[in-house]
Amino acid sequence: MNYKIVRMKRKRLTIIIENGEITVKAPKSATVAHIESFVSQKSAWIEKKLAEHARRAAVLGGVLDYSNGMLGGTVCDITLSDAHKRIKAEDGIIYMPTKYADKEAQKKALKAWYKREAERVLEQRLQQLSAFTGLSYKAFALTNAKSKWGSCDAQCGIRLNWRLVMLSPALVDYVIIHELSHTAHHDHSAAFWATVGKFYPDFKAARKALKTYSALTGLYR
Repeated sequence: MNYKIVRMKRKRLTIIIENGEITVKAPKSATVAHIESFVSQKSAWIEKKLAEHARRAAVLGGVLDYSNGMLGGTVCDITLSDAHKRIKAEDGIIYMPTKYADKEAQKKALKAWYKREAERVLEQRLQQLSAFTGLSYKAFALTNAKSKWGSCDAQCGIRLNWRLVMLSPALVDYVIIHELSHTAHHDHSAAFWATVGKFYPDFKAARKALKTYSALTGLYR
């Protein structure tokens, strides 16, 4: 098992796994033998995390390195086009005006485009599912959260991560119903999950599927 050791002023050993790479943060005084023993003890956990990364990479393709885009659960090719003056998604392709040939300019433009799409699509779907479930909310806003797909505050204001537009409509519906259910139950009690299940029976599968896409919340920052 290959890993990088970073020595620093700290008391404990810690293992960080990012993009399939393993880093061990170690106290300056830690011996190589102690570090090797620690990694060996954590081997099952490390293998699990590496397997999760491999599954994400298989599903997301080049989305994580920005060579592809994603919309509505579909991995899309990003294509520069002289014929398009604005960004447009069509038949699994995201067409980019040629003025966005620079990678950083492309990422900035895509982020703005995703947020415009999110504001339109997510608010409309939130309104529809609120009417369907009878669960009302007080306010709506997009969020740039690093680890959450959505939230509902004590005043029943719902915030949705704009990156949700990258996911399939079914997973978007689950997140929205999850947050709408919090307007009735501000916890994760049995009553809360019963409400979620009433309107989204297959919620356990959706929760599991969301883990595959968790890395998307780190994009476009």
